[in-house]
Amino acid sequence: MAIDPVIGGIATGVLGYGQGIAESNARRQAHADSVAFQEVETEYAGWIAGVQRDEQDLNNQYTFFQERVNWGQDNIYVAGLRNYELSKAINQSKVVADTRISAAADYINQSDAINAAAAEQAMADAMSSYHYKLQGLRMAASAEAGGVGMIDRIQQDFSRQVGDMNTMQAISQQFKDRQLTREQAGAIATYLARYNSQQFYEVQEYQDPLMPFAPLPTLVSPIPPSMTGAAPSASMGAFSAIAGGVGQGLNTYTGLEALT
Repeated sequence: MAIDPVIGGIATGVLGYGQGIAESNARRQAHADSVAFQEVETEYAGWIAGVQRDEQDLNNQYTFFQERVNWGQDNIYVAGLRNYELSKAINQSKVVADTRISAAADYINQSDAINAAAAEQAMADAMSSYHYKLQGLRMAASAEAGGVGMIDRIQQDFSRQVGDMNTMQAISQQFKDRQLTREQAGAIATYLARYNSQQFYEVQEYQDPLMPFAPLPTLVSPIPPSMTGAAPSASMGAFSAIAGGVGQGLNTYTGLEALT
């Protein structure tokens, strides 16, 4: 029994339609699987980025904690250095005070000694002049028996000697005044040298350690967009299957007509 070519073409078209439908469903399923995988991949990438961000934030917080501990230790160290500098300044101020008080007391003693020595020397000169004049009066009194002429000669000689002694004392007094001035100047120079031999300690300045800055939250880069393409159309797949089946059936029919 011969099969009608038209029926064979239709059967072939129906078979092609079924195959087209199957292929279209397969493509649609593949597209749906691709979209689902893309969604899962995007969600996984976001989850991984969040985990990495939390890990980086934790590391930053731990580093910040270490920096704060080091900063506290640096503050303690700087405070110890400042206390040490302050103690050195206090101790040196005591040394300066003791040195200057001692220098002032020594200067007062030396100045009193110099002035006392000058006063004693002036008193000795005055007493020498007094005794010299007294001795002259005694000599004049003992010479009264010798007559008026003898007394006049003794008085003239005594007056000359007194004048010479006064002149020598005046010259000596100028020398002593200069000597007194030099000794006083020397005492002042010694006092100033001892006064300035000790100076106050200059405290060294130390800069405060810089406080560490708190870390900023870790930034997460946005996930780049992706595209899987549009889903295949079911109507277009069916139309292509029917058109293909019909075309195949027509080709089959035309071939059989040529043979008959």
